[in-house]
Formats: sequence, structure tokens, C-alpha cells
Amino acid sequence: MPPRHLLPAAAALVLPVCLLWELPAAKGYIHAVSDHNTSMEFSDLPAIFGYPLPHEGLVGLLVEARPANACLPLEVPPSNSSVFIALVRRYNCSFDVKVYHAQQAGFLGVIVHNVGSDDLLNMVWEDEELRRRITVPSVFTGETAATYLRSLFTYERGGHVVLIPEYIFPLGYYLIPFTGVVGVVIAVMCTILIVRCIQHRKRMRKDRLSKEQLKQIPVHKYKKGDEYDICAICLEEYEDGDRLRILPCSHAYHCKCVDPWLTRTKKTCPVCKQRVIRSPEDSDSDGEEGTDQAVPPQDEAEAQDTGHEEEEEEEDSERTPLLGPLPSTAVGPPCFGSMAQSPPSGPQGLLAEGGEEQPPSPCLQSQLLV
Repeated sequence: MPPRHLLPAAAALVLPVCLLWELPAAKGYIHAVSDHNTSMEFSDLPAIFGYPLPHEGLVGLLVEARPANACLPLEVPPSNSSVFIALVRRYNCSFDVKVYHAQQAGFLGVIVHNVGSDDLLNMVWEDEELRRRITVPSVFTGETAATYLRSLFTYERGGHVVLIPEYIFPLGYYLIPFTGVVGVVIAVMCTILIVRCIQHRKRMRKDRLSKEQLKQIPVHKYKKGDEYDICAICLEEYEDGDRLRILPCSHAYHCKCVDPWLTRTKKTCPVCKQRVIRSPEDSDSDGEEGTDQAVPPQDEAEAQDTGHEEEEEEEDSERTPLLGPLPSTAVGPPCFGSMAQSPPSGPQGLLAEGGEEQPPSPCLQSQLLV
């Protein structure tokens, strides 16, 4: 299957060929050949009714009609399998009647000639019903051509004729629609190009500074001893009296260097790429981003509750005393597996005989902590 973008081009090539193939012959000529191979050509005009001449031409043997005007039924041509063409005189009846009588007699082509003139005419019909019955091609030629044909190129004299059509492209008939279609296509393409150009200019204007915006950026007259020393664009040291453009990012450049950059290329600092002036479009885009990143009220409340819970857990953990490592040689009664009586639980149990305070056992220490 061909690509879709090739289909219009293929249609544009095929359509003129189809139109040319279906064109009726605008004019033609009669190529006559005698028995001595002498040939002549005569101009003719094909009839508007009947079948058109084949593209390769109609070859046949020429026979003069009887009666000559073909206003009455004609005598049949010689009985053989050849193609016969009748030579008929003009006047006395309509063209469609003449051609129909020749068709009824068995002729496969008709040449109607003028009388007293060599002017060529487009033969038309008068009877619509008769026109539908006519299936043979016919042409009209002048009186001089008929005289030569009758005297040199008839069947009785061993000659034959070829009726050849000439298809002339009617430039005016097809040029107007073609011009209209091409004009519409060109108009659409120009419209698209103009729209794209406008969009591109708007995009470029959005990325550049206007003259009014450039005036809002302060200009400093350089003096020896200032903190600025070299222009990052031209790489030249500043001299007294140089006009410097101080950008909001605190970078300074020669006005002659940075102004073309800001007004023709980008409205950002050439070094740090920070925007020099925020336009309303930039503010709107930033506002949309801020709106998208904002936390809903419900989420804020949940976040605050989670924060309070985490703070309470941290305070509890701070109040819980840390357990030190247990000594390997603990003094005191064993916790498990000992028959000795454990000291009483309470502060008094921690006092031994004699009033001296003894350290608690590891098990008791863990119980007190719990």
C-alpha cells in the first residue's frame, strides 16, 4: 500500500491522463493512399454525434455513396470482409440522416464533403432518437479533398484511406479548474506559512527583551576601583567611562555587548542563565506551577497531625533512660535457677544489714525500669 502522502501526487498525475484519454477529437485528417503508393492528406472535422474515431485511426476502402447525398437508403458496399467508408455529399437532408443511412447499408465510416467550399463544419444532429442509433464514426471535409478522393483513392482505383483523429488539449477548458485548484492549494500553504511565522515571532518575542524592558535594567558608568573588571562577552577589561549594564544577578557587561544578546537572543544572563526580567507570561507559568504543587487543606491537617505524633514519640524516647551494659561479674542474688531468697521489692530492700546501701541485682534493676 503506497504512503498516504503519495496518493494526492498520484491522483494529480493520473487525472490529466484520464481526461486526455476521454477527450473527443477536435480535428483530424484523412490519409489517402493510392495503388501506386501515392499518398495525400486532407484536413477534416469529426462529427459531434456517433462513435469517436479510434486512437490508432480507422483504415478502410473508400466507396462513393449512391445516391450521392445519402438522403435515401444506400446501396450496400461490395460483399467482402473489408471495412468500407462511404463518401457522401452535403445538403438536401441533415447530417444524422446521411450517416444513419450509410450505417444501415453496412458502411463502418462516413466522409461527408462540402459543396462549393472547402470550409470545415462540425456536424450536429437534429433527431435525438436517430442520434442514439448511430454507432459509426463520421468526418466532414472540403470539396477539393472530395475531388481528389473520388478521382484517385476510391476502392475501384485500388486505393484506401485512413481516418486519423487529432486530440488537441483544450487548454482554456481545463486550465481554469486547474488554476483554481492550484490557487486554493497555494492560498492554504501561504496561510499555514503565515500562521507558523506569526507563532515563531511570538515565541521569539517571548524569549527576548523589548526596548522598554531593556531600559528598566540599570546602567553603571565604570570608574577605576569598581568591583567589576572584565566583560565576560568580549573579554576586555573595563576602562573609565565605560557604560556597564548591571543585571539583577549582579553580573555586569558592556552595554554594547549584552544589549544585542538580550534583545535578539535570550533574556537571560549570558553566564548564569538567570532571567533578567520576568514577563507576565513567566509569572502566569510560575503561578500555575505553584498551584499544581500546593498541598490541599486536608493534606496539610494530616501532615500537622503526623508531625505532632512524631514530636510526642521523640519526647517519650528522650524521657526513657538508656540501659547500660551489664557487668560480667554481677553482685547479688541470681535471677533464675537459684534457691536463695530474693530481697524484698522496694526501697527498703536495697539497704543491707548495718544500713549500708547495696547495689540492686540485674533482675531487680530491670524490673524497676519497667
